[in-house]
Amino acid sequence: MKPNNWVSSSQATELLSKQLVTWPLAEKNYKALEAVQVKSFDMGGFSIRAQFNPARIVSTGAKVDARSLKERKCFLCPENLPVEQERLPFGFRHLVLCNPYPIFPQHFTIPTRKHTPQLILPQWNDFLELTRRLAPFTVFYNGPRSGASAPDHAHFQAVTRGIMPLDEEVTQFIRHPYASVYDTRIFPLTGNLRPGLVIQAATAEAATRLFKEIYALPLPPGEPEPMMNIFGSYYDNNWVITVIPRKRHRPWQYEAEGNDHLLSSPGAADIGGLFITPLEKDFKKINPELLRDVYQQVCLSDRDVEEIFVHLSSN
Repeated sequence: MKPNNWVSSSQATELLSKQLVTWPLAEKNYKALEAVQVKSFDMGGFSIRAQFNPARIVSTGAKVDARSLKERKCFLCPENLPVEQERLPFGFRHLVLCNPYPIFPQHFTIPTRKHTPQLILPQWNDFLELTRRLAPFTVFYNGPRSGASAPDHAHFQAVTRGIMPLDEEVTQFIRHPYASVYDTRIFPLTGNLRPGLVIQAATAEAATRLFKEIYALPLPPGEPEPMMNIFGSYYDNNWVITVIPRKRHRPWQYEAEGNDHLLSSPGAADIGGLFITPLEKDFKKINPELLRDVYQQVCLSDRDVEEIFVHLSSN
């Protein structure tokens, strides 16, 4: 039996508009978002934007070790949501929530109704459906050690498309595919410090087939799944799925002290080219050299991604 409660992008927008009236915390933080400082850096052929957003310290500074997760109440479980936070059921498994600590003018969190670990394969079909139903948003996924502040509770986020530089980068590259696999096109996205693989597919079956090949990459020791951030868009009757593989959770500066300290735990927004800094001191010292250092620590190299692409193309 198919669910009949799929949420549309217009319904999600209506939910946000309502919450800005009924939920003081959301009203305060979305209003503050209008005044956040942003600066853009020309990185030579592409750009990175830095955003000073104090409210995001809740996420960026989240303790995600096993002990801390066990000791705190899960803030995504329905029974622990604030009474003011309204929810829209999406299918059988998910809820659409207004994110009270936004990075984007429209920012939603989409958790599962049941407390289950953050893993993408059990949610993959839902991810595709969300991407299609919530067009024109970008839907993204943070792996359990790739930016997720709640790695113990499966969830996605949906945000305003076009604010992350990656959105435009993918739009440009999608016009020049490097290869075709079945009815799916795949190509490497390189030269932007956050290299990855882009899937373009007209059917969910085709997108799934190729994503599972990417997902079958060697598993890092101790990781529940390959480290990655995933971005989904749907337009022109096609899914466009960008997978950015990761090699590290956080840069060394996160644990450093003194002037070297940088409160940065890169998630999908940062990997998308919108670098979030909840501390003003960090925002002031952000420069192209520091950005290159952080991205090179947490992301694969162009050569690594090109080797993965060659491997996929030869299968």
